[in-house]
Amino acid sequence: MSNPEQKLRDAGGRTEYFGPKPVITVRAGERHNITDEALKTLVRSGVQFYRRDKELVRVLRIKLKQANGDEVMVPALANVDIHTLLRKLGTTAVWQKFNHKGKLINIDPPTAIASQILAMVDEWPFPPLRGVIATQTIRRNGTLLTEPGYDPATGLVLFDPPAMPDIPDRPTRADAEAAVGLIAGLLDEFQFADDGGVSHSAALSMIMTATMRGAMPVAPMHVITKPEAGTGGSYLQDLVAAIAIGERCPVMSLMPDDDKENEKRLQAAALNQQPIIAMDNVSSVLMGDFLCQLIERPMLQVRILGRSELVNVSNSAFVIANGNNLVIGADTVRRVVQIALDANMENPETRQFSHDPVADVLADRGRYVAAILTIARAYIVAGLPGVQIPLGSFNDWSDLVRSSLMWLEYPDPLESAAKVRAEDPLRSILRAVMSAWEAEMVPNVGYTTGELVRAAGEYCQDDRVRPLLAEALLAAAPAKQGIDPAKLGLWLNVNVNRVVGGNKLTVDRETNKAKPRWSLVPL
Repeated sequence: MSNPEQKLRDAGGRTEYFGPKPVITVRAGERHNITDEALKTLVRSGVQFYRRDKELVRVLRIKLKQANGDEVMVPALANVDIHTLLRKLGTTAVWQKFNHKGKLINIDPPTAIASQILAMVDEWPFPPLRGVIATQTIRRNGTLLTEPGYDPATGLVLFDPPAMPDIPDRPTRADAEAAVGLIAGLLDEFQFADDGGVSHSAALSMIMTATMRGAMPVAPMHVITKPEAGTGGSYLQDLVAAIAIGERCPVMSLMPDDDKENEKRLQAAALNQQPIIAMDNVSSVLMGDFLCQLIERPMLQVRILGRSELVNVSNSAFVIANGNNLVIGADTVRRVVQIALDANMENPETRQFSHDPVADVLADRGRYVAAILTIARAYIVAGLPGVQIPLGSFNDWSDLVRSSLMWLEYPDPLESAAKVRAEDPLRSILRAVMSAWEAEMVPNVGYTTGELVRAAGEYCQDDRVRPLLAEALLAAAPAKQGIDPAKLGLWLNVNVNRVVGGNKLTVDRETNKAKPRWSLVPL
């Protein structure tokens, strides 16, 4: 039972007891009652445990690598295992039992009690957790989240935030203009490929999104492309992380042409629930099913490494990446805001800068956080003037970040998406196939994959060869020698009903079910 002499005190945003510990006496036949008392003691002590699906988790700092190989400490989540739980049971209560002489003696917390607590998934008295953040943010209703600890309204834990100056309750447009000027000043010596236009606005979006990610169910991935190393991509990621987590950016590398390994790395980061998931120096086409889910889905199903079970994870991560002449492919294209850097010199790493914006941020981080939140609050207080038509799943991001920047007369950061889409290699192949089909085949006529291959001239080298179609189909379905009909069938299935250049790819599976017939239909 609890010691009545214990008193409450505030401990960094949570309530805990001090004074003599409660005493829990272990008696045979009363494990269920003892377990209930142990749970009550944990709650009264202010233990910071949270529910995530069928797991108990806690917030801590973990070591991760930054781009130069140095280690940084980043807030993340870890499972509460039996050893952690036993330690916490021992620090929050005195455990006793009667010995064979009938005398009370002190004991360690029983493992059986800890095991039972871990198994009581549907009876845990701990709050559900959406994620962990390391800086003050804004809630979806426009109010500010500034108090450290667990926030019931959002399910977020604000962990070790910086000291922040007061923000006006109703900031004006002038306040917002001064605030965005402060943030834009951090970008003065970055050289953008479009002379401070769309890419500059996209960089501001990247900085703002990292801080306000907690207000959004999801946010588009922001990527940095540049012609060569040393142009500033990794440094821009460091600047974003310095404001959002108070550290230079922890990064992961992706393996070229190893989708399974890359998915494992991304899933591990999602399980940690790091505020920022950053990919550095990406050298292959950036795409993948799980990456798309990590960007767009508020809830993820993640497989635990080495186990067959799936865990439902609330997604609160901000995903960023950089690479030399970075190429985005497939469905990832529509989920991306791109920043293009270009130093216009042979050895960009030799440039000299007048100041270090990352050091400026780390010296007074709260000032920059307050500026970002002032921009959002001012836009909300003004009534969301000129709010933009949202992008797909990213309504909240479009309202809070994109529209507020455009309100302050910056270009639409989404204008970069057109360039990303144009450079998508998979879309380029589709465009080439449909253009050649339109030029060299008959519209509204169905062809089997074999007929398309023969029309391309692979097995029929005579006057009927179609050079444009041959080149396009070789890109879509390459084989060691010529075009692979089976691979072509799979490629057509992936792209059926797509519309490009006013033509739609359709299929008739009923006339001859063994051999579907593919048509190009003008719209």
